[in-house]
Amino acid sequence: MEKKIDATLDLAKSLKDFEIQVTKLLELTNVSVWDGQVFKEREQKIRDSALILAGQCIALFLYNLSQSQSVLDTAS
Repeated sequence: MEKKIDATLDLAKSLKDFEIQVTKLLELTNVSVWDGQVFKEREQKIRDSALILAGQCIALFLYNLSQSQSVLDTAS
């Protein structure tokens, strides 16, 4: 089942959330027990976090477009 993520429409919050998530993933703890699977899982989590950030940016972009009178005039 896919995870539903609501748009925050707040770039600063989205960036902070991303920073918190990725900072944890960049920690090199217990490296001696890492194997290819651990590396792959971290890599995937970093990628997923980046995609969530991209989605938040796109949501904000679309929101800004929808609120712009000049865009609405042009679309009409």
